[in-house]
Amino acid sequence: MSRKAQTDSGETKRSLVASATEEFAEYGYEGASLRQICSKAGVTTGALYFFFDSKEDLFKSVVSPLMTEFPSILATWIEHDLSVICDGKGEPTNVEQLPDGLAELLEQYPLVPKIVMSNRDNPVIKGYLDAKVDEIAQSIASRAERKDGHTSDGFSPRLLATMCADAFIEVLANDDDLDVIARHLSEVSAFVRGGLEATLKK
Repeated sequence: MSRKAQTDSGETKRSLVASATEEFAEYGYEGASLRQICSKAGVTTGALYFFFDSKEDLFKSVVSPLMTEFPSILATWIEHDLSVICDGKGEPTNVEQLPDGLAELLEQYPLVPKIVMSNRDNPVIKGYLDAKVDEIAQSIASRAERKDGHTSDGFSPRLLATMCADAFIEVLANDDDLDVIARHLSEVSAFVRGGLEATLKK
């Protein structure tokens, strides 16, 4: 393939992903139309299937850049507050500090949090988040056991981790201003710390 052909191919794929991002953000996964996506991108459906095997494959391409980074940012955020509570290290998340890397992700993929929020039960989104929620829940349970010998049945840590992930996504999906996001995440963090403290004291 010539360099020009490679460039044209790359531009076509980027155009499809950009068009799909807008379509999924507006209509959700189920309501999104591949025909509309192709029309907005100015390509045929044949071109779409040259790059993507299916609607799900296209959806993965839209959300994966954020979803491969976001769960780790979420886990780091929770681990920070766990360290504050259990080890007395550092300060609680505050209104002036967003988790590292989050601002850059939101700037690069501004519509993806809305897509994640409106498609929370989609198998693709669920797969990304559930694995990290399980990891966070295990960390909470492990901290509780190390702190006071309490062995959790897994319910409270899992519930807390799930609520935290949902609240985090809710903030990102509904706020555009980074200062507002930071303030709201600080409020969520205070709520999470209360839940962590209650769980760790059981």
